[in-house]
Amino acid sequence: MSTALIVERTPAGGRVAGRISVDNAGAALEQGKALVEAGQVDRVDVAELHSADSVTLAVLLAWAAHARRNGGSLAFLHASSRLRAIAHLSDAEALLGLDVAG
Repeated sequence: MSTALIVERTPAGGRVAGRISVDNAGAALEQGKALVEAGQVDRVDVAELHSADSVTLAVLLAWAAHARRNGGSLAFLHASSRLRAIAHLSDAEALLGLDVAG
């Protein structure tokens, strides 16, 4: 199981896999912004995301905010129970589209 960060466009939207950490948060932020830049990605599958902490939450929130600033929206699909719990504690489920995404 690799923890290298992968952020890519897929036929269903986007996918992020691996680990978002303090060390790669800046790169993750830019990769996610590029993914949603064109407004063609409105869903990102995070089932293979191996991290769920405040850094991960901050990066995903920044991606969602970037999508909104560009006239779109972004929902994260298949979030782990840990990521959902952190989002809930931060009152950020709706900002991540977790209230509508699986």
